[in-house]
Amino acid sequence: MKSMRTYKGIPTLLSKALLGTLSGEEECSLKEWREANPENERLYGSVMNAEYMVQKSQEIANVDIVNGYMNVLQKRKRNIRVRRIRRVVSIAAGVVLPLLAAVLWYGTREKMENVQEQVTSVIRHGEVKAELLLADGTTRILSSEVTDSLFRQQGANIVVQNQGVSYQGDSSVVEECYNTLRVPRGGEYSITLSDGSIVYLNSESELRYPVKFVGEDRRVYLSGEAYFDVSKDKEHPFSVDVNGSVVKVLGTSFNVRAYADENEILTTLVQGSVRFSAGKESVVLKPGEQAVLNKSGRVVIKEVDTYLYTAWKNGVFAFEKQRLEEIMNVVARWYDVNIFWENASQKEVTFTGKMKRYDDFSKVVEMLEMTGNTEFVVKENNIFIRENRILYTSFFFLMCHCDVNR
Repeated sequence: MKSMRTYKGIPTLLSKALLGTLSGEEECSLKEWREANPENERLYGSVMNAEYMVQKSQEIANVDIVNGYMNVLQKRKRNIRVRRIRRVVSIAAGVVLPLLAAVLWYGTREKMENVQEQVTSVIRHGEVKAELLLADGTTRILSSEVTDSLFRQQGANIVVQNQGVSYQGDSSVVEECYNTLRVPRGGEYSITLSDGSIVYLNSESELRYPVKFVGEDRRVYLSGEAYFDVSKDKEHPFSVDVNGSVVKVLGTSFNVRAYADENEILTTLVQGSVRFSAGKESVVLKPGEQAVLNKSGRVVIKEVDTYLYTAWKNGVFAFEKQRLEEIMNVVARWYDVNIFWENASQKEVTFTGKMKRYDDFSKVVEMLEMTGNTEFVVKENNIFIRENRILYTSFFFLMCHCDVNR
């Protein structure tokens, strides 16, 4: 464990690192501290984030902050001119970088420790689980603990294993009967259909499908999100019905995201070819393209990095400049938590990075808080997201204590 003297010296070293004034000996000390603990390196990375520091410096010069400061000064000295106030803001911006280093060191460290302590005993990551509703109305609970179970229904063998369920259809079946697989919040599950197609269902999703495909078409019904790896069969096209829209394929891999509480339906093609139809709109996708259907019924095609939309099935959250509100919708379904926003502006904060779905929730919070201007308050299964008050309080304190007569 480091001595108290070294611990207290870290903010100074971070400030000098920001300003580029570290001596050789100080560089060695800072390097030793960074290598002592992964958390130290993460804090260092947050402090040295140039984009974030510039953003905060710009915010200090924002007219709202200036006006707030003017109100304070008017109570103390009503005859101060606006140009002096502007000068104070300039002075504050000139010294805010060292202040940020100290604030991030003390504030973020304490905040991380508090959040980790709160969430460890409360919030758990999702797991392999689902509910299987059979055609006769009976229900079976599925999980990773239910293994090697075999039963028969309407001419098909249903095999349950620890990671999913598979159907082996009887060729003599001539009438379709349907089962429904429901995956709750905090769950994921996979199913192998009777034609060999594999479907991976994400949290809070539902798939309705025939025990055995009969007739010319292979059609299933989805709400929520699923990744499809469809077996090729040119004579029997495969279709996914999504809230009235239809994704039609021959043999391909694609992801469909269609949650009832979201404004868009996203169909992302990984390989092969699909036709997406909604009302009078009909488009054909190529690999690497995504069809976006909005509430007005308009379909837009755009090129995307398919990994960002399919990584979830491989146990990874992947985001690229994605709004925090969208990220938290994904996280909330997996960890089964409730999200509350203290300030709507925090929804617009963006984040780029990858996280493991089976990590503890504390690690997710730790990563997201690296944006610097957002903090998470955890109370049981409720997550309150707000502006990082430590930073903004420090800015205002600094501005209000500058010597306006300089």
